[in-house]
Amino acid sequence: MRSLFQKGRNRRSSVFAALLLSHLFVFIIPVTIGSIVYVKIEQIMIDNSYRSNSAMLEQMKHMMDSRTQEIDYLMRQIASNPKQQHLMEKNGEATSSAEQYQFFEFMQELSRYSAYNTLFHDFYVYFGNTDTILTTSMKTDSKTFYNQIYSYKNISYEDYKSRILLGDHFKSYLPSQAIVSGARAENMVTYVQSLPLAKQSKPDGSLVILIDEAQIRSLLDQTEGLHEGNMYILNEQMEVIIGPEEGKALDVSDREQLLRHDGEQSGYYHTTMDGEEHLAAYTKSKVNGWTYLSVFPKKVVLEQVNTVKKWSVAAVVACLLGGIGLSVYLTRRHYGPIQEVVHTIRNGRSQSVKGRQNELKLIKDTVESLFGKEHQLENKISQQVPIIRADFLNRLVCGQVDADAISRDDLTFMGLYFEHSSFSVILFDIDDASRFMKEDTEREWALIRFILMNVSEELLEHGGYAFEMEKNRLAVLMNINTGMESEQRIKPFTEDVVRLMEARFRTSITAGVSACHEGLSRIADGYGEALIALSYKMIKGTSGVIYYENVRHTPADSFIYPVDIELQLINQTKHGDPENAERLLDKLYEMNFSSKSLSPEKIGWLFQNMQSTLIKIMDALRLAPGEILAGESDLAKYFASAITADDKFDRIKAVFLNIGTKIKEERTDKGEELYNRIVGFIEEHYHDNNLSLTMIAEHFDLSPIYISAFFKKQSGDNVSELITRVRIKHAKRLLAEELTINEIALRIGYSNNIVLTKVFKKHEGITPGKYRESLSDNKPES
Repeated sequence: MRSLFQKGRNRRSSVFAALLLSHLFVFIIPVTIGSIVYVKIEQIMIDNSYRSNSAMLEQMKHMMDSRTQEIDYLMRQIASNPKQQHLMEKNGEATSSAEQYQFFEFMQELSRYSAYNTLFHDFYVYFGNTDTILTTSMKTDSKTFYNQIYSYKNISYEDYKSRILLGDHFKSYLPSQAIVSGARAENMVTYVQSLPLAKQSKPDGSLVILIDEAQIRSLLDQTEGLHEGNMYILNEQMEVIIGPEEGKALDVSDREQLLRHDGEQSGYYHTTMDGEEHLAAYTKSKVNGWTYLSVFPKKVVLEQVNTVKKWSVAAVVACLLGGIGLSVYLTRRHYGPIQEVVHTIRNGRSQSVKGRQNELKLIKDTVESLFGKEHQLENKISQQVPIIRADFLNRLVCGQVDADAISRDDLTFMGLYFEHSSFSVILFDIDDASRFMKEDTEREWALIRFILMNVSEELLEHGGYAFEMEKNRLAVLMNINTGMESEQRIKPFTEDVVRLMEARFRTSITAGVSACHEGLSRIADGYGEALIALSYKMIKGTSGVIYYENVRHTPADSFIYPVDIELQLINQTKHGDPENAERLLDKLYEMNFSSKSLSPEKIGWLFQNMQSTLIKIMDALRLAPGEILAGESDLAKYFASAITADDKFDRIKAVFLNIGTKIKEERTDKGEELYNRIVGFIEEHYHDNNLSLTMIAEHFDLSPIYISAFFKKQSGDNVSELITRVRIKHAKRLLAEELTINEIALRIGYSNNIVLTKVFKKHEGITPGKYRESLSDNKPES
């Protein structure tokens, strides 16, 4: 019995131990799994955070690259300007009026550049040879400019002149500093380019562009994905151009980290800021040399993971402390420890778990939930790909992308696949969609662009890409094989799009087609050719296809708009003579369009001159656009809406004639009254030797010039001609009487008979004596 009892006791002990060990083993498994999951989740959260911040930095880089490319384009325009180069080479101060006028001409050209970019606040050019600073509105010396216009708070005038104005700079972006202008101080980033470009050291001057820090910050605010961190933008020298307004200063160790990764375009690293562990992601731009750095606390990224960790540690400690004492209970309740883990997970999740689930299912759902967040981030990035692709294609055709730096992986990321190396650019302009659209709203414009894009993509059959450029313009980048295929694909495709849009959607469009070019770097040339082709719709009309190859050799004459014709047109319009004004306009049309072949650019210049003439007339007469054309408040918009040259010329002509008719109607009644009074005055005072244009003007309290022009317009004769005719008429009457020629001359206002004889013979063909003899011969004999 004792042996059996001992044997049963040992059996119970072994079972207890086996159950205890099994439960401990079962307990260790979920703890191990939880630890592994925690480590994986921590790394996943960090990787996701890096990816989201990298995507945000890339988005910011593309936006800033586009803006800084516009600044570089402005710099190249000013640096290559002949007037700037001429002024930069002068020696000594500009003292003569001719030299001062050269500065004024260059100021006018600078004013045309002021609308290039909304990013910069102001810009100016410094000429070291004359110590002159030239802006769009003023010319002064550097010291006056520093003291009264833009003064740096932390830089003295001497440093300003030596470091900024005369320092060696090539597309240099200086850190943001407070600049005082008047009573205001604003933070601005200073962009400096030494001039001339070809000079490697000791420049003659510089171009300085002040970039408003607030504008850059507004672009930063548009980006998404920053985990409560700080954003920094550094220049090529790793100086902080712009940092967080109230954030931490960038530590020296961060600069060293970035310098160690100088050869990498993007990446990430760990750093410490104020004793707290941070994660940093960066990307570098090849366009402007800027480095975009995002530094964010690691604890923010791992906040959810740390919560799970705390609960897991608490569960492990509780299980270890209670495992031995509750071994029997755990033996009866095989899933007791697992339920503790489930309870812990339920308490740690944001949503309650419904129903009874085993521990593996619950853990699996928790992990899937965490991975689901990763998929959401990936989906968010994938949704941005079409926008990124459209923006890239836009910049590619406009020549704002370094085509040589584009890799196949870059194209694949944006969903771009080019089978061939040749490209052609086709631009579609929506000329008239009024038959399709019920109202001219943005929604309907978006619909018609969507239809045009779908029609283009359907006909392309994966042979290119269509994308929007402007409100009424769509671009197609066609990827084709060289040779006969280019003609066999481009022409049918373009004509089919134009035909289908007209037939199915009652929308008139015009297509401009470039020549074929080899390589991505030549796509911008094709875009320029397509624009040139489209410009010829002013001549060839709308609703068709215009090929660059057909217009590239078109001879272009210069337009004719003589100053004397312009003055006549102004005078005749202002004085209410629409008939003669119309005759001059018809003459201008014949001179420029009937016998010449003008390019669209020259036609545009001609119309700009004619519109300028109209503005002069309307300003002089104080006329508003609504008084000339009912319902039109903006003449520039009214003229711009005309597509062809004939339409635009007809509109300009109509405005000229409307002004002339209006003035004529207003002045007709008063003019006839004044004309009759002048004729009556001449009839009453023809015998006065002082009778002249000046005497008549003084009598009517008007200027001689006005009286002369008015009389000429009313009667077609000069005032002096009427005075002569009246005097000749009375001379003929007096020649029938017994008076001498000298007496007659004095009676009709001439000083002597010589003057009368000369005037009489000029108008009648014979002398007064001969005329008297003819009167005697014609008398009947008594």
